[in-house]
Amino acid sequence: MFTKKQRLVTSVTALTLGCGFTFGLSPVFADSNQNSVSSKPVHSIQNQEQEPFTGYVISVDNNYLVIASTSTKEEALAYQNDWWELVSQNKILRVPISNAEKYKLGEKLNVYAVGWTASLPPIAVMPTIEKLAD
Repeated sequence: MFTKKQRLVTSVTALTLGCGFTFGLSPVFADSNQNSVSSKPVHSIQNQEQEPFTGYVISVDNNYLVIASTSTKEEALAYQNDWWELVSQNKILRVPISNAEKYKLGEKLNVYAVGWTASLPPIAVMPTIEKLAD
């Protein structure tokens, strides 16, 4: 049948695998004694400090605004058809909008977002849009 050496190897292997699975799962349950009331709710992400982005609308479609962060409205509108040059300078932000919102080219906006995607150009995550007087 099995020799002592084979039984020992089998036992050690089973013990190693068993402990590996047991201890490998333990970090998931490490804070199980902590009261669940103290954990932050999902909507608390909205209360985090948001990053501001100020610029002029240079493109509008049904789903996104493209905003250029330039010193003047004229400079922003000059990049209206070729804004990829500003992408490399981190001066372009795409902002998701709903169909009910109406924006015009050249309009100055403040955009607050909890974050930006890593895409080029970045897309604002959970944006709050504020219209500014020019």
